[in-house]
Amino acid sequence: MIVRTRHLALGLLVSAGLVHAAYSTTFVRRQVNAGDCATGTRGDAIAPAAAVRQQLAAVDRPERALPAAVSGTRDAILEAVQSGHLEDLQAALDLNELKPELADAPVPDPMVFWRAVSADGNGRDILAVIGVLLDLPHAITPLGKDPENTSLYIWPAFADRPLAQLTVEETVQLEHLETAQKIAVMRVAGKYTGWRLVIGADGVWHSFRRYD
Repeated sequence: MIVRTRHLALGLLVSAGLVHAAYSTTFVRRQVNAGDCATGTRGDAIAPAAAVRQQLAAVDRPERALPAAVSGTRDAILEAVQSGHLEDLQAALDLNELKPELADAPVPDPMVFWRAVSADGNGRDILAVIGVLLDLPHAITPLGKDPENTSLYIWPAFADRPLAQLTVEETVQLEHLETAQKIAVMRVAGKYTGWRLVIGADGVWHSFRRYD
């Protein structure tokens, strides 16, 4: 009788744990689906970046494994982001033979350019954008027929998809990247024209720019 009672109690505890886990997952999904992290569209509160990333990580997402060369370049860029100093991006730039594309016209000095287009003149908002981008899922697109470099890795993953096709989670990511005014313009155009960052399969940093 004692053994049967213990087995029953253990079974009830396991069942309770499963129910709690299922409830927690459902709660996170409801939070994201309800737009709790949206900026100004369904609520007045704006969730901190860390909270947004934490909620999105709790939702089912594909694995984001990267080739070693791509991961190395990404890590070099993120080191500068974490330092908070724009000039630290020079180490990542020096990995390239050519400078990445930053605008329609060639940019002789990326540091001067980034400071000029930044809101604070120091480029910290540029670093912040890069950090947000590289923390999001990426897309992979073919690049020619070169067997050594057949793909481009693009952040964010929805950069080349019509905005009408974005999932709820991707909509949250978009609202975290862009202001409501810029998103409204993009919705009229039907496509994403904000920041994107591209790294080749061989680790070459191809571009980091806006397209609006």
